[in-house]
Amino acid sequence: MELEVLKQSWERLDKKIQHTAIFNQTLVERIISSRVITTVDKIKSLYNGFYVVLSVETIALLGILAGNPFDFKYALQYLPYLLLLIGVVIAFFNLLHISRSIARLSAKSAIDHYVKEIVAIYDRNKRFEKWFGLSFLAVGFLVPFSFLPNKIARVGVVGALIDTAIMILITWIMFIAAFKFGFFKNRHKERLQKDLEEWKELKALASEMAEQ
Repeated sequence: MELEVLKQSWERLDKKIQHTAIFNQTLVERIISSRVITTVDKIKSLYNGFYVVLSVETIALLGILAGNPFDFKYALQYLPYLLLLIGVVIAFFNLLHISRSIARLSAKSAIDHYVKEIVAIYDRNKRFEKWFGLSFLAVGFLVPFSFLPNKIARVGVVGALIDTAIMILITWIMFIAAFKFGFFKNRHKERLQKDLEEWKELKALASEMAEQ
């Protein structure tokens, strides 16, 4: 009789442990899911801001090309701004492609699969970002040369070259500073990867508790 009671007690305890393990895993998934959804919402808000910035840049560059506010005298002086305009348009459509790719994913799927798919989208775009960034930087170095003919007419060859060199140096310093401070890092991707690692650790911990 006592043995039967003891057996029933063990069975009830085992069921409680199983329910606790399920509860823990569900809780972990909900916590991480909430954080992931928050991060994705921030990405969407950030992209909306980028759309505005890129649109303003497009209008400004079109204004330079059409209105000639800097009093350019040669067609070659417009080249850096034409290349910048092409780059901005490419960046706009690339951003739109990434945004739509993320939007097509279902947040209702398993959280680890959802995060991995988003990270994969960023990884596929990594090579484009690298070459686009280098190309954009190269065009940025061309911009000071567009003012060179006007400066030569105003201050002479030596003064114009010195002023152009200073502008290029400032551009280079700004690029190095931005790189050092991590402005080119994809922090949202890093946050999602961190959430995924924490989800794996917490899930493993919940599984260990269930086995004990």
